[in-house]
Amino acid sequence: MLTEKTKIIKQSVQHFKSISLEEMDKVALMNRVDRKFILSFTDLVKLMPSLQANYRILTINDRNVFTYKTDYFDTPGLAMFTEHHNGKLNRFKIRHREYIESKLEFLEIKFKNNKGKTLKKRVESRHINTEPAHQLIKEHTPYNPSVLDRKVTTLFNRLTLVDNSLTSRITIDFNLKFVGEEQNIQLENLVIIEIKQEKQGTNSNIYYLLKEKSIRPCSVSKYCLGLTMMNNLPKSNIFKDTVRKINRINYVA
Repeated sequence: MLTEKTKIIKQSVQHFKSISLEEMDKVALMNRVDRKFILSFTDLVKLMPSLQANYRILTINDRNVFTYKTDYFDTPGLAMFTEHHNGKLNRFKIRHREYIESKLEFLEIKFKNNKGKTLKKRVESRHINTEPAHQLIKEHTPYNPSVLDRKVTTLFNRLTLVDNSLTSRITIDFNLKFVGEEQNIQLENLVIIEIKQEKQGTNSNIYYLLKEKSIRPCSVSKYCLGLTMMNNLPKSNIFKDTVRKINRINYVA
């Protein structure tokens, strides 16, 4: 059953030209520079018509809005969370992602290097405790897979846009929900936009449109936000301004 916001988004993109998964593979960007933005759902709906001429929308089997379920893993001492909080470069995130509609599942490793680039490795795996998943973690991270535990789960809807020159991808996430052991947090009015390009630059139509609305890039990690918002962590000060901004968007928008 489609949520009301999903219906609104599908209506707003009905006149976009489509791009297939095979075409989008030309701009897979497993080695990339990311810029993230947070805004309200209302602002997103106003923005969409301005994107139609410059972007195509990923469409698979007549679908263009997809559901993602992601489990994030960390050490008992939250080593990956702490490294992100401390601004350490050459840092990792380990997650299991399920693409609900396509029934595909991957163990994924995201590595942010000291040049600000994000590199991603992944392998098909139904959960973290498979031999291919363990092998990937051992080969590409300093962590022992046997000690990693799930810390938070995210659920969200995503649409993906690709610019006409096939140089950048835009992911737009909404209906975000954090699921923990004891509580859930639904951020119904929050939207996270991510611009993914091979190299840093501002020559992106959506970047200028967001700038015109005074929406600036910010550091947003769903994993770190989920942990911060659901737990009284001893070290989460760096995320508090972002959490306050998200709360204003979510409860006022």
